Amino acid sequence: MITSEEKFAAFQKLTLMDDFFMRIFFRDNIPCAERMLRVILNRPDLTVESVKVQYVLTAGDDSRSVRLDIWAREKNGTQIDAEIQNDSSGASPQKARYNSAMLDVNILKPNEHYSALKTRKSIVIFITEKDVLGEGEPIYIIDRVIQKSGKPFNDGSHIVYVNASCQDISTGLGRLMHDFHCMNPEEMFDPVFADKAGVIKGVKEVGVLDEWEREVEARGEARGEAIGIAIQSESIAQNLVRLGTIALDEIAKACGLPLQRVQELADGK
Repeated sequence: MITSEEKFAAFQKLTLMDDFFMRIFFRDNIPCAERMLRVILNRPDLTVESVKVQYVLTAGDDSRSVRLDIWAREKNGTQIDAEIQNDSSGASPQKARYNSAMLDVNILKPNEHYSALKTRKSIVIFITEKDVLGEGEPIYIIDRVIQKSGKPFNDGSHIVYVNASCQDISTGLGRLMHDFHCMNPEEMFDPVFADKAGVIKGVKEVGVLDEWEREVEARGEARGEAIGIAIQSESIAQNLVRLGTIALDEIAKACGLPLQRVQELADGK
């Protein structure tokens, strides 16, 4: 049984790159969301009027919904999605495209003219643990352009990748990424971030710690269930291989395994 003191000590190790702490930190936290976006987008005048975490967007019964880590709306109507990604696969160009589309679907109200989008931009930001795009840059700004002339298309949609592994403290962005990795609030550069993180980490009330513990347990159960399913699939595939009457590619499809893995099972690996 984990004691409350052990739980509290483990909680102190969380950073803003951890999903749970990020959500607690930015929940209804307009000042910190505003400061983060001002740095990333290099817009000191940016003003946020609303912020939510784990915000779900839907486009219809037959479409996949998305759950945004941090959703913010500027006073001018621009909507922003900021995603914290430690797993590079969660920051694919395809996910950026889909999230951008979902923001756009939810910007216009019924019967509004498309011209309203001139002032209501959509911005998708991925803050990634590693350099997902692999060009060694601290930040990547992706906008549509007209290929032949290179002129901007100016459709109002923007995608931004922030490489959190770049923590050059001589820059505002580098200091922000440093703060995202800080376990100790006292080591943060941004005083507003430090104060908020200090308040959260100084709280020993049962509520926050129990919420965190429940999430950790749920993840463990989900991971255990996934592992169990994978083991069962491999066992079934191995038995089918031994029968020798079914093609390996068919076994792979039936068991939901990569063909290479089925081939390895057939080779006795």
